[in-house]
Amino acid sequence: MNSPRSPLDLDHATMQRLGRQVADHVAAHLAGLRDQRIFKYLPRAEAERLIASPPPLQGQAFESLLGFLEERVFPHHTPEPHPGFLGYVQGCPTFPAVLGDWLAAGYNFFGGAWRVASGPAMLELTVLEWFRQWIGMPEGTGGLLTSGGSTANLMAIVAARHAAVGEAAERLPKLTVYSSDQTHSSVTRAAWIAGVPRANIRALPVDADFRLRVDALRQALTADRAAGLIPLAVVASAGTTNTGATDPLPELAALCRAEDVWLHVDGAYGGFAALSERGRAELAGIGLADSVTLDPHKWLYMPFECGSLLVREPRRLFDAFHILPDYLRDLDQSGGEVNFADYGEQLTRYARSLKVWLGVSYFGTAQLATAIDAGIGRAELAERLIRSSRDLEVLSPARLAVCCFRAHPAGVEDSAALDALNQAILDRINANGRFFLSTTRLRGVLALRICCCGYRTTEEDIGALVAEIEQAIENG
Repeated sequence: MNSPRSPLDLDHATMQRLGRQVADHVAAHLAGLRDQRIFKYLPRAEAERLIASPPPLQGQAFESLLGFLEERVFPHHTPEPHPGFLGYVQGCPTFPAVLGDWLAAGYNFFGGAWRVASGPAMLELTVLEWFRQWIGMPEGTGGLLTSGGSTANLMAIVAARHAAVGEAAERLPKLTVYSSDQTHSSVTRAAWIAGVPRANIRALPVDADFRLRVDALRQALTADRAAGLIPLAVVASAGTTNTGATDPLPELAALCRAEDVWLHVDGAYGGFAALSERGRAELAGIGLADSVTLDPHKWLYMPFECGSLLVREPRRLFDAFHILPDYLRDLDQSGGEVNFADYGEQLTRYARSLKVWLGVSYFGTAQLATAIDAGIGRAELAERLIRSSRDLEVLSPARLAVCCFRAHPAGVEDSAALDALNQAILDRINANGRFFLSTTRLRGVLALRICCCGYRTTEEDIGALVAEIEQAIENG
């Protein structure tokens, strides 16, 4: 006798039909990216008019629901995988990695405990071992995949805190964290959440290349110790968001060892450049860190959300996060199994390993390294074109596929006027719909910033962008 089917349990044919509609839609979207207008913005009031509605009491046909999304939701976003997306750090996933995400969601693997998902857990250990080898951390290094670099940075700071002061809450007000004034904002937020007083977070000066000054760090450590504070961690950058700069990692590692301070490297953006020869040279010393953040959803071409944390002594993570309530006592690890829930803040966690393994395995590291190297080369091309222009000025040279510059026509020296001109150029470029740029500020100057890490962008695109900027300057 067959048991009655739940109305929520779709039959095989229906699942195939609906799944194919989604797959066809995504494939068409990705195949037609270059023909799409890139910058699409919808004011809140208009978005509410188009999209907001109460939940339906009765179910609706899937085709009509997909039609609603196609008409009212999907058109109103800036597609990061677009070849003209050169602002911020581009998310540009490969299609095999996207399929890995679908598989993980479809199987709904529980990524927190070995006992119920040993296959996906072993796959996670496998890709983490790949990462370890790529950046040169020692054997025995461990960690986990995370939702992104922000979470990985937080877990590193928590592990460092636990290693430094354990449960001694009275020592928290004395903890200090050090980084450059170019460090990603998630580092500051991680320190706040970990209980480091805001007054004890040091944003130290950088050198002419926007790298953390080792002498400034040494002075800060000495001064804070003299004041009775406890230096907890130094956070170095391996590819800053602003300029792509990498801090002097070997020197910082030597100082941190001498001072007995945890060295964490935020390589969320630049870390996977280690796959390429030029990137590996830029990142020399990254494997000396106590912990490293890497983001596969950036330069390993994975879909959101996918970060990772590697720790030289993974027991530090376990000590900081392990907890064993009665309902988890069946999760035995006596055979060397790993319950990733013991190494981070999530119990119920997504099996991110599938998309990483599938995306890397489909193309191979050689092809991924070529794509990374090409991104580095496109920024260097942009720098050459900018330097050859009479009206453009390089503010930070190309590093790890990032280049910052501004319009600076002859005879215009007023700082406010230059800022206004560059903002107007940005607005005009973005409004044209072929390219999307962003700005930052470098030493008080408004800079146009391009990040060329997306693999769909070509050298012809870079040439067209610079020409469009020059035309915008000419047109006033």
